[in-house]
Amino acid sequence: MDAVRRADTPVMAKQVCGELGMSQEPARSEAMRSKLNRLAERGWLRKLADG
Repeated sequence: MDAVRRADTPVMAKQVCGELGMSQEPARSEAMRSKLNRLAERGWLRKLADG
């Protein structure tokens, strides 16, 4: 949460992985994307509409 909160602009899952020192390979970034989506569904994060 803190990695996303510190960002001035919208972040992508790969960026969050990099900020947390995790591997940015597709399997890891997809897992992070899933976690971020769940947080957005629960109201902890705000997800921007696809543009």
